[in-house]
Amino acid sequence: MPDLTLDLRYLRYALMAAEHHSFRRAAAVLEVPQSTVSRRIQLLEHRLGFLIFERGPRGATLTAAGETFLHHAATGVNHFDRAVQIAISTHRGESGDLHIGILGSLTSGFLHQILRQYRAKHADVRVSLHEGTTQENFHRLATGSLDVIFVTGDPVLPGYRSAKLGSECVFVALPSSHPLAVRNEVTWEEIRDENFIVSTGGPGPEIRDYLIKRLAAFGFSPKIDPQEVGRESVMNLVAIGYGLTLASTSALGAEIVGVVFRPIAGNDDILTCSAVWSSSNINTALKCLLAVAKAVAREFKPSRDKSAAAIPVIHLLIPIGCFARAPMDLFAQIMG
Repeated sequence: MPDLTLDLRYLRYALMAAEHHSFRRAAAVLEVPQSTVSRRIQLLEHRLGFLIFERGPRGATLTAAGETFLHHAATGVNHFDRAVQIAISTHRGESGDLHIGILGSLTSGFLHQILRQYRAKHADVRVSLHEGTTQENFHRLATGSLDVIFVTGDPVLPGYRSAKLGSECVFVALPSSHPLAVRNEVTWEEIRDENFIVSTGGPGPEIRDYLIKRLAAFGFSPKIDPQEVGRESVMNLVAIGYGLTLASTSALGAEIVGVVFRPIAGNDDILTCSAVWSSSNINTALKCLLAVAKAVAREFKPSRDKSAAAIPVIHLLIPIGCFARAPMDLFAQIMG
């Protein structure tokens, strides 16, 4: 049985000699002495137990066994080289897979800008987006099916790291015919008796919890109407007068016919936006994404001016998330 513990350099020398039909020409291409090529091919033949080349005055000629061997060995070398290239690319974050948990759409906003810039720099990384509620995304992160999630708040979780990426202001979405639509801002007291529409998926549960928390602080219990529809349909219901809803800066994006957005008076309704990931995650593609996210975040600041939402590049695309519940309580609930 031949010794299969072969130095790949020996095999490459044999392949080069076969290609050029000469040890001398192979040595010139490899920029090594001809004696080095000859010795290493001889050692390779010794380990294999058969001759790869017939030596003669006219150079090196492949034997039948040598031709068969090098034909199949070349395929293996190519696969090996490709494996090395892929591994190096993955190590550098230039390829691989990245799974991201989000809330909301990507029509505009902060995350839109992150992914656009990340794509430009790392086009070979396969990015998979997973939309869900904050609780769902935390569960996916805890089970390892997500590399990173984008949430509101500044979670502090054992075994996890987070990075503040910016802040968002909370707006009330009202029908343009609403009496408060002419105001520059509204107060919680002014909207306490309104009907609020929220979706049952996406950021809906977090909006519901936020409403309950904010209005409970004033001694009110909000009227909340859950709907099994997406954000666009929720806004259409607002436009035709079914109720109000909440939106963060990132959700303002394009103009919605029949809907106006007004900030809430005071400075309490500001949400910190963060990325959260496991401290044991060694995915280099994630490190590259976080570097891009932090660079993009440095360019933007929150604004209570709704008109700023007309400029897509300054939105944060993380709708109202886990702000309403303490992150540790939420994590304990998920893991329990």
